[in-house]
Amino acid sequence: MSNLVPAFYQLLGEMEASQTSCGVILVTCKNLSKEGLEAIKVAFETDTPDVTAHYEYDKTKNILGVGLEGQKLSDTHFHALRVKDYLLEKHLLSGSMLIASFPESSRSSRQMLMRMMQDIKKLEGFGEIHIYDPVTADGQEDQTSILLVNPDQTVNEFLTIYLQRKGYQVTVANDGMEGMQKFQEMMPDLVITDLNLPVINGYQLMERIKRTENDCTSKIVILTDKRLEEDVQKSFALGASDYITKPFSPVELEARVKRLIS
Repeated sequence: MSNLVPAFYQLLGEMEASQTSCGVILVTCKNLSKEGLEAIKVAFETDTPDVTAHYEYDKTKNILGVGLEGQKLSDTHFHALRVKDYLLEKHLLSGSMLIASFPESSRSSRQMLMRMMQDIKKLEGFGEIHIYDPVTADGQEDQTSILLVNPDQTVNEFLTIYLQRKGYQVTVANDGMEGMQKFQEMMPDLVITDLNLPVINGYQLMERIKRTENDCTSKIVILTDKRLEEDVQKSFALGASDYITKPFSPVELEARVKRLIS
């Protein structure tokens, strides 16, 4: 019941690969049971049989997501009105709605979904339908997202400031388990991780990431003090795209990041 982001990321990835448009509706609603979600599916499958729709509910954030295959923004807005009416009738609506359509709203389906999940938390009002705006406060669009997993607070603070100044969106996790949770929430473009992590180590984190992300589009960079050849080989075997040892140059790290995401 809480797999909204992974499920929608896979859907959007498939639509993006096939160059097919896809509408997305996110709505804040009251605690929705499994039976309640199924009732929504049945109601709209009966009402709009010509539309292929996917419904997921994130119970940790109380967000209902609706993915609409082949639907442009105008069609998505029309469907959002019907979703709103249904939720109001069932007394399930608790906030506002956010809609978008790929590729109309963003060049990157990954960034669009991630930013929508962040933006809907900031919306005020009740029952208002907002159209997703990909332009950030500083005027940049579709910032590259980086997940930094490292137990060293000094390294985290230094790299966060440095990479943010270079225009990247940086999220920090202090251990492997937190890193995995944040990975599932944001589906970043790139992960920079140490191998020496509390709870679950860097190797275990890479294994879980690759099991979660079937198309393996997130790049992984290892940033560690481990210099043994066996550590390097194991990291690349598990899917790492680059391996950097400490002490490191932030200029070199950023250059490698830019090369991987270009």
